[in-house]
Amino acid sequence: MKRSIYQGILAATAVLIFSGCAFADASAVVSLQPTSSTISTGDIAIVDVDISGVSDLYAYQFDVLFGAATVSATSENEGSFLLGGGTTFFVPGAVDNLGGSVTATANTLIGAISGVDGSGTLVVLQFTGVAPGTTSIDLANVILLDSNFNSIDFSTQNASVTVQGGGVPASEPSGLLLLGMGLITLVGFARRKDATS
Repeated sequence: MKRSIYQGILAATAVLIFSGCAFADASAVVSLQPTSSTISTGDIAIVDVDISGVSDLYAYQFDVLFGAATVSATSENEGSFLLGGGTTFFVPGAVDNLGGSVTATANTLIGAISGVDGSGTLVVLQFTGVAPGTTSIDLANVILLDSNFNSIDFSTQNASVTVQGGGVPASEPSGLLLLGMGLITLVGFARRKDATS
């Protein structure tokens, strides 16, 4: 009888431990979307910094790293997710297109209010294709805080951007323009010759 009681306690303990593990693994995910995109040189790739499965998000901070030989960061705007909880104070990150980073992007709700639950977009980034190649777009130094300023567990998912050679080279339109001007000049000479003869 005692043995079956102990077995029942062990089984119940095992269930609680495994349940706790399952809940611990169900943390928020900060991801870059789309996970991959392809553009031409001079074109723009829009990359969202999204969050999913978060509870009570009050503030966040992160860096974004990229290959400066392939893309350049051209803009960064606040997403709608944290704004859904109230007034925010958004700080765009410092852009370094030589080193390939957008550092210290931060945002926080203002006032003694609860954080935001669920999924949505934290930030919208724009990159311009500089030269053909593929670069990873990586999240770094990510911090998520709840309304009590406790850290929120999370995982991250990075992305990549492939830049292909651009369409029509810039020299071709000027070559066509010269050809057109040459033809107009020839027609003008031909008419002048006809008029004098």
